[in-house]
This record gives sequence, structure tokens and C-alpha cells, in this order.
Amino acid sequence: MAAAPTLSYSGFRAYAECPLRWKFLYVDRLREKPRSFFSFGRSVHAALERFVAPLVVEGGLPGKGPGGQRTLRDFSGPQTDPSVAQTPMDLSGLLGIYREEWVSEGYTSAQEEESYFDLGVDLLTRFHSVYVKEAPRPVAVEKDLRAELEGVPIHGIVDRLDRTEGGGLEVLDYKTSKELSLKDAQLSDQLTLYQVLVEQNYGRPVESLTLYHLRSLSALRTPRRPPEAIQDLGIRLGEVSDGIRSGHYEPRVGSWCRWCDFRSLCPEFKEVPAGSRERIVTLVDRYAELLSERRQARQEMEAIEEEMEGLALGLGVHRFRGSRLSLHRQARRSWHFPPEATLPLLRAHELEVRAGGGDPDRTAALLRDPEVPARLRRLLAGQGKLELRYTWEPEGSDPH
Repeated sequence: MAAAPTLSYSGFRAYAECPLRWKFLYVDRLREKPRSFFSFGRSVHAALERFVAPLVVEGGLPGKGPGGQRTLRDFSGPQTDPSVAQTPMDLSGLLGIYREEWVSEGYTSAQEEESYFDLGVDLLTRFHSVYVKEAPRPVAVEKDLRAELEGVPIHGIVDRLDRTEGGGLEVLDYKTSKELSLKDAQLSDQLTLYQVLVEQNYGRPVESLTLYHLRSLSALRTPRRPPEAIQDLGIRLGEVSDGIRSGHYEPRVGSWCRWCDFRSLCPEFKEVPAGSRERIVTLVDRYAELLSERRQARQEMEAIEEEMEGLALGLGVHRFRGSRLSLHRQARRSWHFPPEATLPLLRAHELEVRAGGGDPDRTAALLRDPEVPARLRRLLAGQGKLELRYTWEPEGSDPH
């Protein structure tokens, strides 16, 4: 199996949505078409980076953080007095940078490009006014960080990192999208990943995570992620990493297919060549006939099973013999665990990963695991329900 790839949020999301698209992007190195909203976002981000970078202040302590990690001092920009707010460049300077950084590819017309450019001037003008009044203390801008989560190498570029009044850190990620809500911030895997990156590199706690919606100048701020959220992301990162290392690049259909640039290469959307169509039509039509016959057979079998079940209960017999084979009535047990009751118990004893996040079969396996304390096994069993059902299984020869 190949070595574990270093995953960014965008790479993680690309594979989680469609493994084949990830292959096209990261293995085959195919490029996607430029799009107006991406170009607009890049232009605004670049302008803000250059605007904030001279204002970075030192906010850490000398020496190394816990576990030999670097501290804010190691990452600081210009050695400025953190107690003194630096003077931001004026608005004309910010807008001048914006013009220099403007990316003009991907727009469908000159009118669309002009409309986006004017939107950027408006939001940057309003951003400048708010920034000057609030005078935050940025510690870093556009910082490329690397770390590991659950053994998976990760990296990401943090838009901005501010020092809080309490001495901790606030992660800010700029967004130029039309709509954004607090729920988006609360559910953002990107912010969770950034918390891990920042804390492992800076040796200081992240106090808050923020999606900064530039169109409305809204700081959608959430508290730091709890350990279970970090663990959940680690599990999903591991699943993506394992899939990549194993070379599993199956296509996955979803809403993202509407704008995918690789539809012509994807087996989900490619057309059958003309020379193969006649044979494929024949095969598909015959398959449809067999499906219909199977449905009819299944219905008849279910009716027979129901009648035999009644006879077996009435006669107290578990084997019925026919002229060609015997059918044996066999018990099948299965566990069901309500997540609202089971998951907190698994988390409290650090067993959620081993239980596959509450998977019934893996949770049931814990009930037979001698390494799990007997009292905990009984608690788990008490939260679950053991169901018993009977099936009829064919036997090749008469048991008598």
C-alpha cells in the first residue's frame, strides 16, 4: 500500500465527494476550468493578505511550547510591539493592491467581470472601515501549516490568525460567497482542521473559530471544537487516506456532478460507443426479464415461507423434507443499538472508533471482547436490543 498522502481540506473534500474526481485532480493533474467566483475570491484574498501582513504583531512567549512545539514568537512577522496597534494603509492603498491582484480569468463577459470588480471595491471599502475601528491583533496571515491527525499528514493555509484578549488564538477564514450562516461555521470541517493545525504548530489554545463573511462583514464565530469533533474528523480523514493509498477511485454521483469539468471522462456519464450498443441493448433487455422473473419468484417464496413458518410453529418441526432437498428453519440473532443512548457510552470509554461510530455489528463485537470490562459490556447490552428471526435454509441432502 502506498504512503499516506498529505491532505488539505480541499483534497479531503474532493475525495469524500468523488474519489474519481480526486484522481483526475491530484494523480492525473487535470485542470478545472477557471470560474468567476473562484477568481473573485482569489483576488479579494490576495488583497487582504497584503493589507493585513504589515500589521502582524508578535503575540507569543519565548521558547518552545508544550511537546517542543513552536510558539507564536517563532511564527511572528515583523518584530513589533504587540501593545501598540500598527496603522493600516489607507483605503486608496488597499484598493490599489486590489487592482494589482485582480484575476480576470473565468468571467463569461466583460460586464460580469466589471460587476464582480465593483462588488470587491464595495466590500473592501466597508472592510477597511470596520478593520480600522476594531484594530484587531493579527498574529499571522496566509500561513501554511502542517501537522498530523490520527496518523494522517495534513496541511492548510490559514487566512488569518488573531490574538484574543485572553491570550489564545482566533482562526479566521474569509468567505466571499453570497450566503453564509452560523451553522456553516459550526459544521465546517475546514475550521476543525485549522484548529488542529494551529494548536499543533503554535503551542497555544485556539479559543474561537470564525468564518468571516465579507459581503455582510459578519464574523460567524464559534467556540473551539471539542475532542469528539476532532476525533470524528480524524476518523473520516483516515478513511479518505486509506482509500487513496489503496487506489480506490470509484466515481460517486451527487449534486457536484452538475458543475464537474470531467463528465466526459467519467464512466457515469460517458456514452456507449456505437459499435457496442446493439449487444448491450440485448443484454440489458434480457437482464430486465430476469429481474421481473426474480421479483415474481421472491413474492412466491415469501408466501411459501410464511405458510411453512406457521406449520413449523404448529407442528414443532424445524426441518421439512421435499423430493429434491430439505429446508432447515434456522435462528438468526442481530443486535440493534439506539445511537442516542449508545454513542455517549462509547465516547465516555473511548470505544467509539472501535465500534465504527456505533455500527451495530462492531458494537455487538464489543460484547464478546474480553478486553472490554464486563460491567461495560453489560451496560452496552442493556442499551441494545437483541432480535431473533428465523430463516429457511436449503440443505443439499436429507439429514435423516
